Amino acid sequence: MLRKARRAGYGLLALSGVLHALAPRLSLRLAARTWLTGFENTEDVEPKDWFATAMRAAGVGMAAAGLAGFRLERPSTEGRTDDEQPAEVGHESPE
Repeated sequence: MLRKARRAGYGLLALSGVLHALAPRLSLRLAARTWLTGFENTEDVEPKDWFATAMRAAGVGMAAAGLAGFRLERPSTEGRTDDEQPAEVGHESPE
């Protein structure tokens, strides 16, 4: 169950990163609406150009991190044979 939750988190991170990378001003407008709830004239808030560029760069990083995490979460079957048994750690052998 925890593995499914991590995979879903990686997927959401990658999806959010793609949104930030492809449409940084749209994602900033959506974020401003949620962050500035309760304030007046939030539709008048306009990000500066450097901030939109920084948001795009952050989106690329988020997408890369989400995809890398999703890729590393897959079970590895490479280099494992059927006769290998997983080692038990922390248990002493009975004597």
